[in-house]
Amino acid sequence: MISYFSFIIIINLLIFYFYEPIAKLYNVFDYPDYERKIHIHPVPLLGGFFLLINLGLILLLNYYFILIFDNSYFPSIKSLYFFFLTIFFFFLIGLIDDKFKLNANLKLTITTLSIIISLYFDKDILLNSLNFSFNNKIIYLGNFNYFITVLCFLLFINAFNMLDGVNGQASCYAIFIFIVFILKGILVLFFLTLLLVLVFFLFLNFKNKSYLGETGSLVISYIVSYTFIKNYNIVHNFSSDEIFLIMCIPGYDLLRLAIQRIALKKHPFSGDNLHIHHLLLKKWGFLKTFFTIQLLLVFPYLSYYLIDIFFISLILSLLTYFLTFYYFYYRSR
Repeated sequence: MISYFSFIIIINLLIFYFYEPIAKLYNVFDYPDYERKIHIHPVPLLGGFFLLINLGLILLLNYYFILIFDNSYFPSIKSLYFFFLTIFFFFLIGLIDDKFKLNANLKLTITTLSIIISLYFDKDILLNSLNFSFNNKIIYLGNFNYFITVLCFLLFINAFNMLDGVNGQASCYAIFIFIVFILKGILVLFFLTLLLVLVFFLFLNFKNKSYLGETGSLVISYIVSYTFIKNYNIVHNFSSDEIFLIMCIPGYDLLRLAIQRIALKKHPFSGDNLHIHHLLLKKWGFLKTFFTIQLLLVFPYLSYYLIDIFFISLILSLLTYFLTFYYFYYRSR
């Protein structure tokens, strides 16, 4: 175990140390537009690439040296390989988007098709029912199971992507979710490794030397969505309401932005500077904005953990988000 993590740390130290030549070879940059993107110089989008290198190492080490993946999640090597193949495909979607800026409709279509294909080959990530901690009844989805599952994937993937507008914001949220997985005993070695990768990445990210990019955002959000649903179907560590509270703040922002953009006759998933972190940045700057958003993200689940009453946590999360939004929205006008 020690040798495993020592190897992972050494590899990531090398990536961290040689990030400049890696960035030149990779040649994918985020260029400032002085509207939404206010950084001065082009910044390499290496987040997804760092994750992909480590995921490749994880797969290699799992095959030759140490068992990283629980057989209850991946009963056959074929299912594990397909999981990694899907991750790689999402990485490619993100790479094309980072490089050439895909049309929002085209990206949504490709992402949807990718999820549908993954559902076809892995039925363990197909939601067939919903159960809630406050209700003994199980809601069976019947013929709507494919639609609801694809919708859940798409909502979180797009909500997570919208978080990636302030350095460290999306990565720290991912670290929070990985910690929840680890504490629940879910693929512990796998998520400890990814957590380490993001910690290394954050050193570059906070210094404005690398961004997560669409590659990183799509890879992380797919892995998180996949794990939540697969655990929910197989191991049952989470109830539906618990998962909702972990994901609700990005979801609220996604819903509000979609409504605002449609009202402005824009695509609901197009880019703008109306996110809640943009509103906070105008008044508070980076540091206060970062910590406020992180508190917003973890608050619903922490309140549920302490109170253990879903509806109270739900109301508190709604009030906290929308009061924060309205306060800063009207102050920014």
